[in-house]
Amino acid sequence: MQTKKRSPIAAIVLAVIIGLLVIALLNGVIRPTQVVVAKISIAPGTIITDQLVELHTIPMGAKPTDAITKLADAIGKSVAVARAPGDYIVTSVLGDIAGAGIPAELAEGHVAIAIHVDLASGVAGLLRPGQTVTVIGMLSPDVIKESGTTVLTAPISDFTSTEVSIIPEAGATLTPTPTPLPPSSPLARLVITGLRVLMVPQSFRYEELPTGTSQDQLYSAAQSSASAQEGSVIVLDVPTVLVEVTPGFKVDPATLLVALDQYGTIHLALEPTSGLGLDVSDVITLNLGDLYNEMNDDRKK
Repeated sequence: MQTKKRSPIAAIVLAVIIGLLVIALLNGVIRPTQVVVAKISIAPGTIITDQLVELHTIPMGAKPTDAITKLADAIGKSVAVARAPGDYIVTSVLGDIAGAGIPAELAEGHVAIAIHVDLASGVAGLLRPGQTVTVIGMLSPDVIKESGTTVLTAPISDFTSTEVSIIPEAGATLTPTPTPLPPSSPLARLVITGLRVLMVPQSFRYEELPTGTSQDQLYSAAQSSASAQEGSVIVLDVPTVLVEVTPGFKVDPATLLVALDQYGTIHLALEPTSGLGLDVSDVITLNLGDLYNEMNDDRKK
């Protein structure tokens, strides 16, 4: 008895139907959609152009709620947060949104403070957003003298009662007397640790140029380097909670940074990724006058 052979066409048709059903099912579940992503690295403050972004297809479930889906909606806007190749361009990182960029990165009780740096105080342009730094502050007595307050004093005989009275007799002359003068030598101290870097201008960043760089690129790099040497500003994430800068003396870090930036000198030290972990009691204020005397004593021996 002969066995009837099955037609291969039926098996092929069945496989095609199953494949189409699987594709339809996956399409219904995954629902691919397009979003705008960074084509290359984009620095904060950069205006988006069509050369910086492109469209990528992703599953609908992976799409951020504020993702931009059309190139036209992103082009011409500024980026407040750095983007790496492949990063989504979302409305929360655009600079024209009030809550975008740096404000969105700040924790409660923190503020963003800009300070002046140069190649020496700014770690030779090696700083990058996300790193942590330690602030070393220096104050000169001359600065304190210039900004110091005065008190009014008068001879004891000019007062109506005792020397603690604050009401002088008629005709008494009050003489301005400066407050006690600070030490005669500049003081330096490590004052705040663990401050996160939020922004570093592109012109201030140290970059090695590859071999074969054109003359125009070399000239542009030289111009940026010269500008960085003259000075720039970086933005730090600073807590407003009081910190102990010397044993028993606490201060608001934000106010301290502003004061040092205006009236003193600030140097930044780049911390390891694990943090510095230094206790304030381990830090000693350096008096340059004492240091000079100690070094000069060796000559006398």
